Amino acid sequence: MLEEIIEDLGDNYNDADEDILESIIERVTTVAQTLSNNESEELNPYIKTCVKSEYLSRGGEGLSSLSESGKNSSFIDNIEKMRNDIIKAGLRRCY
Repeated sequence: MLEEIIEDLGDNYNDADEDILESIIERVTTVAQTLSNNESEELNPYIKTCVKSEYLSRGGEGLSSLSESGKNSSFIDNIEKMRNDIIKAGLRRCY
């Protein structure tokens, strides 16, 4: 999964950030598996999307929006979006 994410990030990835990216992958995977009661590979697309978003939004933690030099940026809660996407896809297992 790590290599696929690095490839997807392309020029936005810094080789010095491998430990950071691995940490994000581990955290997001744990959250996805915990909230879905599911450890299948069906979660991988949602995990990858969330990891890429988390990696790219580093430094903006806690912000909901930012205006700077005439540019506006809005941020979403990546974990919340992943949770909703997993539930909508029917991948949450309830026991």
